[in-house]
Amino acid sequence: MLQIDLTALAVFVLVWILVLILNRVFFRPYLKIRAERKRILKENEQQMQQAVNEYEEHLRQVEASLKEARLESQVIREKIISEALAEKERLISEMQSEVKKQVQSAQQELQEQVDRLKMELDQRVESLARELEEKILH
Repeated sequence: MLQIDLTALAVFVLVWILVLILNRVFFRPYLKIRAERKRILKENEQQMQQAVNEYEEHLRQVEASLKEARLESQVIREKIISEALAEKERLISEMQSEVKKQVQSAQQELQEQVDRLKMELDQRVESLARELEEKILH
């Protein structure tokens, strides 16, 4: 059977002393560093997640602003088009009015010329008729 002697006990005590020394010198600092790294990684992950959330929120705001700007530009575009059409109609109306005035003026001028020419023709006919009458009677 196994006999426990003093050397086994000394080895047992030395192993425990070694464990205690290694625990204080190596394992505790290692575990502390590891825990610190874990904490730092967790903080970094939280900060990254917060940054991603802020980025997504900012992106949503930008997209909303773009959508609003597109709608505003569409409204402005439609307003400009309707104003341009109204201006076009106004110009066409003015042009038609001006053309009617010019046509009426030209018709009136032509009528005056026709009346004047008729009058001249009547006077000329009368003078020719007198001349003919004088030539025939003399």
